Amino acid sequence: MTLSGWIVAAVLCVPPGPEPVNPYPGEFLPGDKPTIISFEQDTGGFRAENQCSLSNENGVLVVESHGNDPYLSRDMGLSGEDYQVEVRLQTSVPGGLAVYWTSGESPGRGEDKSQHFELVADGRWHAYTARIHTPGGFRNLRIDPGSAKGRYEIGEVRVIPLTAAPLVVEQVAAADDAVTFFVRNVSKNPLAFRHGDRPVELPPGERVALREPTAADQPLDCVELNLELPGFPAIARQAVVVHDDAPAQWIGCDVPGEAGLTLEAAQGSNLVRLRRGDAILAVIAPVAAPSQPGRPGQFARLPAFQVQAVAGGLNLSADGIRVAIRPTAGEIRFQIEADELVEGPVVRARGGLEQGLFAGLEYLGKGEPSSSKADIETPEHLRFAPDRLKVTMPLAAFTTDQVGVALSWDDMRLQPTYATPNFVDGTAEHRMSLIGMRYEAFLRLKQEPLEEAVLWAVRRRGLPELPDPPRSPREQQELVLWALTQGPLRNDEGWGHCVEPSWNRQFFADMASTIGRITGEVPTTPTLVPGGGHLSDDYAFFLTGRAEIWAQSQRGRAQHAIRAQQPDGSYRYSGKYLKGHFEDTASGYCALFARHLLEYAYETGDEEALQAGVRTLEYMKRFRTPRGAQTWELSLHTPDILASAHLVAAYVRGYELTGNREYLELARKWAITGIPFVYLWAEHPVMLYATIPVYGATNWIAPNWMGLPVQWCGLVYAYALTMLAPYDATLDWNRLAWGILISGEQQQVPEGDRKAGTLPDSFSLASQNRNGPFINPCALYILRRKLSGEPERPQVLDVKGHRVVVPFPAELRGDRLIIHAQPGVRYQIVIDGGKSIIEIESGGKDEFPIAGLE
Repeated sequence: MTLSGWIVAAVLCVPPGPEPVNPYPGEFLPGDKPTIISFEQDTGGFRAENQCSLSNENGVLVVESHGNDPYLSRDMGLSGEDYQVEVRLQTSVPGGLAVYWTSGESPGRGEDKSQHFELVADGRWHAYTARIHTPGGFRNLRIDPGSAKGRYEIGEVRVIPLTAAPLVVEQVAAADDAVTFFVRNVSKNPLAFRHGDRPVELPPGERVALREPTAADQPLDCVELNLELPGFPAIARQAVVVHDDAPAQWIGCDVPGEAGLTLEAAQGSNLVRLRRGDAILAVIAPVAAPSQPGRPGQFARLPAFQVQAVAGGLNLSADGIRVAIRPTAGEIRFQIEADELVEGPVVRARGGLEQGLFAGLEYLGKGEPSSSKADIETPEHLRFAPDRLKVTMPLAAFTTDQVGVALSWDDMRLQPTYATPNFVDGTAEHRMSLIGMRYEAFLRLKQEPLEEAVLWAVRRRGLPELPDPPRSPREQQELVLWALTQGPLRNDEGWGHCVEPSWNRQFFADMASTIGRITGEVPTTPTLVPGGGHLSDDYAFFLTGRAEIWAQSQRGRAQHAIRAQQPDGSYRYSGKYLKGHFEDTASGYCALFARHLLEYAYETGDEEALQAGVRTLEYMKRFRTPRGAQTWELSLHTPDILASAHLVAAYVRGYELTGNREYLELARKWAITGIPFVYLWAEHPVMLYATIPVYGATNWIAPNWMGLPVQWCGLVYAYALTMLAPYDATLDWNRLAWGILISGEQQQVPEGDRKAGTLPDSFSLASQNRNGPFINPCALYILRRKLSGEPERPQVLDVKGHRVVVPFPAELRGDRLIIHAQPGVRYQIVIDGGKSIIEIESGGKDEFPIAGLE
């Protein structure tokens, strides 16, 4: 064949540019000879490993579960490295199913080699499909058929070898007249394939741009690419394109409460749009369409809906799919019923991105793309259609320069998707959707800040009921005391922040204070240093004659913050973890310094610290995303619940010190930004109100903290909420804090273990496993005291312009200061940051003339 008869890749090769986001990376195609495990004669090689028994009845493997963690396993001995495991199972027991595997290079079981599924507990057969990677060969398969006692029936297990596709469609770019598909040869050999009736030759490693025309006369067009490669099934990709100017019969209605906002559907198509005047703010396209299994964003077909205007909205129907759309003031409800798995509503928000949120996974600023590698560089950076357990609450949202669009739902078994810009279809829109069969979706269009969308999603469902505490308050207190006095945290050199011996032991004030509050007697220690826990209580300094040491420590921290401050009030980071960020500062990085400055000003009345803190509060008004508070192991760019915590605390203190109500509004805003880090749903015993620390990974690689709660970060956030609660009723902030606290207590190592009472650094939801290091429980104790209305730190009083710090509850009564102390105890009070320190031997109720304190 002559050269002119081929499309030669070298001619059309696209120059390298920014790395594209591909929602279907590493495409795999089914290979030959699947391993089919059936149960006609026996258990198919499976053996019961935990809390279950096996039998075969009429060709079905019957699993009788005797507990909440049944599992069975089978050796595989297969040499391939990629497989699809299909488990056909029926049960009437609600819960979760899991598939675990081991490989030649990774012979140990773990959550890194597992996939989890919500069971459809309707007594019918359902297939659950896991795609697994087994470098060094597929060694062992474990199936956890459920998570409760009961009967589970497995009809068949198929293990299908997968072959990596040598061609990958790695990027799509849509225009009005055509869609360009960028195809790369990822093999080591030249490839010859056909694009329609045209042959294409592509050298190894190169990519080619292939164009497919669009039907510009249709409001909604599904453009498909099909490539024929000898020896492989057809390689396909599609893009769904909206043509705003195409002729259509529009049937619509007004949206109540939204002046000029119209909802309209195209008759005979699969498209709904929302417009105000001539401006199209958002498009739902498709409204609902059969989803290709395992390929969210790709459709088996786009049914043409018949549209009917009814009282209160629109009804759409076609091919076994029925959609009722009901706009009301504040939201638009989509009720979808289908006879097969569908994706919809596929919401496409218009305009330039200002902010984006996918609760648990993405917290985006102006113009930022989703699924980027700024915070995680492993394949897990792709968050287009994530594991449901990584979604902390049912909310996906975009705020653009034209509109705010938020999507929420109730059934947490649904699969959400999220992409900005829309890398699925290759457009500049911002795309989000749900995948299921029968469900409701709720859409909100408001020109409002992103935080208001979070509030809408929370208020629509309400804060969940609090989980049951794992023990009584007294038992909780005794467990904390055991950890601090009898467990391995303490040795002759003091306490460790964590149990593990790699953590240096010191005589920390937080531990001494906690013991003192529980027992009524602060332990005798040769020294005392600040801190030790993630929440601090400096009580012990004041009861051991070391108030001056405390004052010096607080002064030193404030002076360091003043020296590090830039003239504009900012704080600038330089170091390894600048990578990934677009500037050298961040909200959480600045807020920690502001918090230290304002706390010192609150305790001492120091004017220099106050003015420095206020400068940072003013500078931080430019930030919109909570990020950058954990630069000891994470990028300055990474969204972070600790950032929300520090911002709330700093702005509350700023309000208390200045009376500036704008600071209170900002504290409220930042409190809302922390909510998407908190699990507001659960399908496991310990899950509700657990808190994700960041949306990223340590050193951009591992651990990936998305879906992996780190409760100590949540405790710091919860404490900040208790500071805000007396001033703001936007939500029941104390209830949210209680939920976070109880989840932390559930996560504690229980009685009977040598690490009893300690808090695991992280908690694996699916396996319910505690992961080290194991942290001292002081923060749990301090937060519980705060929420219970008990003193949890020294009290600060403003006495005629002087700041007095007292370790016991105190009040001003007329011209006297009344301190309700512990009889017979000697303690100190600190005036104006250490300018005066008074030592007192308590009679129980100690009274001082205010004039004597000046």
